[in-house]
Amino acid sequence: MAKTLAIKLSDELEQVLTAQAKQKNQSLEEFILQVLAQQATARSQSVRSLEDPLLSSIGSISIDIPDLAENHDLYIGQALLQELNPPK
Repeated sequence: MAKTLAIKLSDELEQVLTAQAKQKNQSLEEFILQVLAQQATARSQSVRSLEDPLLSSIGSISIDIPDLAENHDLYIGQALLQELNPPK
């Protein structure tokens, strides 16, 4: 269901938005709705990508450690231990 929203624009903002709307042959209302929809979509995509920055990397490498997902803490701990206590 569509909602009606009343907003107050400063004179300066109204002039800028009206000029941009005219460039696109749109009414002020159409232009504002389009901008809001674009911002909401971009923001939603941005938030999803911030949820897991490594999400896009999944499946991009191949390794010979079949239990890495289950035992990653163990492997990280072993690597740190080796780094902190190198063989003499």
